[in-house]
Amino acid sequence: MDTEKLADIHCHVLPGMDDGSPDTAVSLGMLRRQAEQGIGTVCCTSHYYASREKIDAFCRRREEALDSLRPVLTRDLPWLLPAAETAFFSGISECPDLDRLCIQGTRTLLLEMPFSIWNDFQVEEVAALVLDRGFRVVLAHPERFCGFKGNRERIRQLEQLPVALQVNAGALLSWRTRRLALELLREARFPLMASDCHNLTHRVPNLQEGRRTAAQKLGAGFLTRLDRNAETLLQPAVCAANP
Repeated sequence: MDTEKLADIHCHVLPGMDDGSPDTAVSLGMLRRQAEQGIGTVCCTSHYYASREKIDAFCRRREEALDSLRPVLTRDLPWLLPAAETAFFSGISECPDLDRLCIQGTRTLLLEMPFSIWNDFQVEEVAALVLDRGFRVVLAHPERFCGFKGNRERIRQLEQLPVALQVNAGALLSWRTRRLALELLREARFPLMASDCHNLTHRVPNLQEGRRTAAQKLGAGFLTRLDRNAETLLQPAVCAANP
């Protein structure tokens, strides 16, 4: 893997794992598009729901999905890092196996908060992940939660821990969500951008398009900040993968 290339830290590229890629052909198509955009590292963040599956079972399925891709991966495609998009669940801060859901080789956890009004207990659970457990928490697509009363302020609270905010590139490409997405990126202490790609039709790999919009609105230097933040979160995994 070329470590100077971009990283897409939120992707549903593994075949048959969730509502993302349904098969190997689509996965390869997604990876080719990402390679064309200069992406060298892809975090395979399939959805994990504690209410549906044990972590052991999820990790077995993830490894099987990776195994199905490995024979057809070529050197020109991005390096794949196993990970998860972990949906918040009660007791998450005390889960003993949570590190298995982190981006491989790191303590970086991509966390999807509830699609509802967040309460004090949920915020305290996230705080415990950071302060007591030492996880580096990345909040996935915070722009999707700001419509719920009080959540914007909760996000500001969580940022002080700190946690990172990962805005979806697609949010910058729609006039309905662009202003909010730019505000979140501009105000974030630790901003990130990812594609959250699922397929080749309506939720496609679009990180480069989002980056162009960010550069136009926030300045080209902002992209350097995004890249440094991603590197900070992934560097242990990159070193482990390429000794």
